[in-house]
Amino acid sequence: MTETTNPTTTARHSLDRWLTMWNTDGDIAREICADDFRIHFAVTEPDGSTPADDIRTAEDFVRYLAWWHGQNPRTVFSRVADAVDGDHGRLLWDVEAGGQQAGGVDVFDFAADGRVARVWSVGGQRSMRS
Repeated sequence: MTETTNPTTTARHSLDRWLTMWNTDGDIAREICADDFRIHFAVTEPDGSTPADDIRTAEDFVRYLAWWHGQNPRTVFSRVADAVDGDHGRLLWDVEAGGQQAGGVDVFDFAADGRVARVWSVGGQRSMRS
């Protein structure tokens, strides 16, 4: 573990902090993401780029989130449902931006210390509440 890792982190804690990180503070990634963190998005950015493909560490993710927050101000994610099963988890979420709402799902693998090791994220075109 690194000096930025909280040894009391659990998978539930990491999952509970995930949307707070996306909504407000990308620095939370240092707390809840494993050193060798990876995220896989099923979509590209509006310009067709895939900057998240270069994420190889929690620190890379902090930088990506700072960039993402700058590109997507006033975007708000909300939890629809979630579950943690040992070293795996899932999160159904909605996102609202510019008066539009959509939903998606994140699937997690957690490291032995409860931090997020891998995420697969897929967004859709309608709310997960429907």
